[in-house]
Amino acid sequence: MTRFLQILFLAITNPFYNLGLFVWEGFSFGRYLWWWRLRLAFLFFYLSESPYAVIKREGFRAPVTMDNLVYGETPCLTLKKILEKAKISSSDHFVDLGCGRGLSVMFVRMFFNIPSTGIELLPTFVEKAKKIARRLSVDKVDFIRENLAWITEAETRQGTVFYLAGTAFNDELWAKVVLRLELLPKGVKVITLSEEIASEKFRIDSVEEFYFSWGKTEVYFQEKIV
Repeated sequence: MTRFLQILFLAITNPFYNLGLFVWEGFSFGRYLWWWRLRLAFLFFYLSESPYAVIKREGFRAPVTMDNLVYGETPCLTLKKILEKAKISSSDHFVDLGCGRGLSVMFVRMFFNIPSTGIELLPTFVEKAKKIARRLSVDKVDFIRENLAWITEAETRQGTVFYLAGTAFNDELWAKVVLRLELLPKGVKVITLSEEIASEKFRIDSVEEFYFSWGKTEVYFQEKIV
């Protein structure tokens, strides 16, 4: 009964919590015309089908189990704070591993003015992200359709800062992704949610909590050391 009440409480309060995050984001970025264009473009392109509907329709054909496809998008304001904490610079190239709709990729390109790449498994997310980028004339962004467990060195070669919101990944997929991350060059920064990279090839620089659509979550800032 207690568990049921907790779930009910979250179901009732979460929409108000997310509305608060959006309003907070609006106060922070509302003075930028590009932010309004970005938000309206994503609203338009997903008006007929939500991200959750896309996952439900395409997820059963994906080479991963459905529990790995739970959708959650990092708020732009939270991502801004995370990348500022990571001391992102004008010489960096941002890579979002499992970018979903690609909002984070385009936000980073437009706010920080650095090249950005999104890697995503579901085709509709990739196709629509490319269309939105063209509609908004956003250059120096790329979207690659690939399974994170199979990403190659060629697909990640230019990246210097990698972002992985793998909170919903099961142990099997997480282990496979870690093996791919171990192939990254020395000095690359990797930011993960909820769990660190369990590898001697990475050093944890810091751990800090940030606000996400589902609540506060620990964010691990790591660097490839060998």
